This record gives sequence, C-alpha cells and structure tokens, in this order.
Amino acid sequence: MRYQWIWLCFCFLALFLQPLWAQQSPENDRLAARASNLLSYIAVDYGDAIDEGRLLDTELYQLQQQHALQALQLVQQLPARPGRATLEKSIAELGQAIEHRESAKKVRRRANETADRLAALYQMQRSPAHTLPAATLAMPLYRQRCVSCHGEQGEGGAGGPDLQDATRIANFSLYDLYNTLDPTVEGAHEGDVDGTLSAWQRWALAVTVAAFSVEGQLPPSVDLAERYPALVGLPGMAVTRPVELPDDAASALMWWRAHPHLVRALEPPLARADGLLRLAVTDYRGGDSAGAYHKLMLAYREGYLPLRAQIGARDEVLITQLQARWQKLRRQVLTGAPNAEVIASFQDLRAMLAVAQARIGSPVGNERGYLWAGLLFALALTLTLGLWWGLRRRKLSRL
Repeated sequence: MRYQWIWLCFCFLALFLQPLWAQQSPENDRLAARASNLLSYIAVDYGDAIDEGRLLDTELYQLQQQHALQALQLVQQLPARPGRATLEKSIAELGQAIEHRESAKKVRRRANETADRLAALYQMQRSPAHTLPAATLAMPLYRQRCVSCHGEQGEGGAGGPDLQDATRIANFSLYDLYNTLDPTVEGAHEGDVDGTLSAWQRWALAVTVAAFSVEGQLPPSVDLAERYPALVGLPGMAVTRPVELPDDAASALMWWRAHPHLVRALEPPLARADGLLRLAVTDYRGGDSAGAYHKLMLAYREGYLPLRAQIGARDEVLITQLQARWQKLRRQVLTGAPNAEVIASFQDLRAMLAVAQARIGSPVGNERGYLWAGLLFALALTLTLGLWWGLRRRKLSRL
C-alpha cells in the first residue's frame, strides 16, 4: 500500500512539472538564437569599427566587445552538453581577437564559425520546412512594419541601416536576417516587430530584405546551379553566408535567395527530400519527435513521391528498398525508438536517396534517344559501305 501512495505522488509530480519541462526547450531556443544573433552582428559590424588595427568608431567597437561578453553569458545559461566547453572557449577567443583589434576578415570568420558551432551543438532550426516565397509576398508587411526605419525600398535612414548595401547584406545568411526579426532575440526590433509575426512571416520578410540588394540584377548563369547545387535549395540557401563563398557563387546566392520561387526549377531531383530529412534529424536530436515526424512526411510527400515513378522506371529493386526504409523510419519515429537507431535509419535513407539521385541523373528518355541515334548511325554507315562496295565491284568488273 505504501508503494502505491509513492507511485501516485510521483505521477502527480510528473503531471505538475510537465508544463515546466515543456517550457525549458523554447527558452533554450531563445537563448541560443540570441547568442547567434550577437555573433552575426560581430561578424557584420566589426569591420566598421576596426580597420587594420586602427580604431574607426569607438562606440561601435565597445559594442562589439559587449556582444562577445553577452554571447558567452547566454551560452553559459544553456544546458551543459559535451562540446559546450569548446564553444565557450571559441567565444572567449573571439573576445580576445576583438580586444587585440585583429583584422575584420579574421574576426568575421571566427564569429561565423562560432555561430555555426553553436547551431550544431544545440540543434538550432535554421531553415524553414516549407519552401520560401517570392520577395513580393511580404512587401505589404514590410511597408507596414519596416518603412519608417529602412525606407520604402530599403534605402535606410536615421532609424535603420541601408538594406540595399550588398556588401553588408552578403554577411548575413537568410537565417541571420530571419533571426533579427524576433523581438525576443533582437532588441532593436522590439517596438516594431511584435510577437504577432509568425515564423513564416519572418522568413518571407527575410527574403524581401535580401531582395533589395540585388534589385534590377539579371539572374546568374544556369551553369552555376550545376556547380553549386547545394545553394539552390534548402537548407543551403537559408544557412549559407555569401561573404564566405567564391565571388561567382556569392553573387549567384545573393540573387537566388532573393528569388526562391524562380530557383526551384534549378534544384536537383530529390534535393527537397534530402533537405527536409536533414531538418527532421535536427528536430529528433533535439527531442522534438513531432516536428521530426512532420518533416519526415513532408520529405516523403513533397520530395520523394513526385519522383517515385521515375526512380522505379530506372531501378525496380531500388524503389522497393526505398519504400521499406521510409516505412521503417516512419514507424521508428512514431514509436519513439532509441535515438541511435533512428539517426542510423535517417542516414541510411539519405544514402539510398543519393543512389536514387544518381540513377535519375539522366532521364530515361535521353538514353532511348541515344540508343536510337546510335542505331540510325550504324544503319547509315552500313548503307554507305554497301553502296561503296557495290560501286567498287562494278568498277572492277569493267576492267
């Protein structure tokens, strides 16, 4: 009887504390996003404060020092994980680099690398699950919320920086821009961007902001999409900073992320499925099995199903294996299988999708066309040789 009472008390406490446990993860997400935001501002603004060790703007320089200190304090409030000590060391070294007035390029790379390490360690969701919209979709929202500080066409003013400045905007990933639109993360927007903005509206505004710096530019060559396929789809388009890329890739990404609705046709087959699976893995590692399941099914419906028949036409055995792996992974996520097993299944499925990608690299119709062309060439060659031999025999018979 005593043990029954203990069990009942334990159940009561679990029910009572469950809402508190549920609130812990969003708070951790906010702390990590705030730290990431501070690191991105160091990467972007430090060069305006220091040039070749020379102090250009004292107030801005002091702000960079404060950002590094605040980022470290925020990370120290996050749950302890293997690798957090290394992350704290990276932020401390960034602060020392600022203190020693190291080059803007070195500080920028250090700040961005630290932000990426933070995102990996705390499984930050830095890419949307749904496709990005055209820049025009959020223009009404921009005019309502942003014009007073940034100008009608992003030209800037006394209240906000110039959004047409391509050099500055190239320092931000789309996620960095998205992150600044969260009032709990970026204090400067607290009065203008309130909590009524959904995540989808913030992503749409990020695309709108990215578009100002490439207004009127022609699209990049299609060949660049073949050379840099990871940049024309998610999550690459959302998390990559143009400033860290070669010049041709940087210019292309600046245009692609400002026109995502026009770039979808350039995305390699099955890239959508792979991108969503990567997001699902991030969710599952972070304990969000519901989010992982949602993205897994989006990957199946939006990325895989439209190409299933094409894959099957090339390799019937492969399509059977793929179906079995989708079903196995879906069952594991639903039943809460051990993390190691689920992560291994995600990796297995992604590897098999890469095989399918190689299978459908050249359409079946093209192979048939090559076959017919080869047969016609062989026929033409045979006829030519036959005609030549006939003429030769006739000529010999006359001698």
